Amino acid sequence: MCLLETSSWIHWEASLRYAAPLQSRFVVRRGSTDWMVYDRELKGPAQLKKDGHFAEKLTKEQAEHIKQALTDALKPEP
Repeated sequence: MCLLETSSWIHWEASLRYAAPLQSRFVVRRGSTDWMVYDRELKGPAQLKKDGHFAEKLTKEQAEHIKQALTDALKPEP
């Protein structure tokens, strides 16, 4: 990041190459004995559908599959 001062105004200039990478909303996390899909926006286990089951107590493979499905569902259609 570069800080430029012009008269009394301070302007921040950020370059995309210095910007932090976007974090995925959903993350596969290890629980005490099993795996879950964590939702960073809701700050807890992801829900498979509104008012549905939580994505917890899963195998790692199940969690990875659910994470991908939830991420794909958020992508806008072209």
